[in-house]
Amino acid sequence: MALRYSSLATEFSLRGGVWETLLVAAMLASFTGCQKAVGTADQQLKPIQAMLEQQLPARTPEEKVVTFLDNRGYPILPAQKQGTIVANIRRTDTATVQPVIARVTFYFDANRKLNTFELQPPLNEPKRR
Repeated sequence: MALRYSSLATEFSLRGGVWETLLVAAMLASFTGCQKAVGTADQQLKPIQAMLEQQLPARTPEEKVVTFLDNRGYPILPAQKQGTIVANIRRTDTATVQPVIARVTFYFDANRKLNTFELQPPLNEPKRR
């Protein structure tokens, strides 16, 4: 039994660098998990992203997010997961003077504070060329 324990301890001590690397990676992942928004590649959605980043900073309480959406008339849609709010946000693109709609999913932590949000084109909107 002692031989088995000592060989197991030697195996883990040889892999100490792996454990340190995993610890550093976990710490970095936890810090990057606090980022405000998942960036969008769609240039037409960027103004909506900028507005949300300014008006709804990280750690905003869930009730303030709901109030923000209600006060501006943005419809709240059924959410697929607990701890999320999904809404369609409509803005006018100043370059084309055309409406742009983003389907935004807001993600909240266990204390109902805003972690991040994700923007996508609405599900029923045809792809733009």
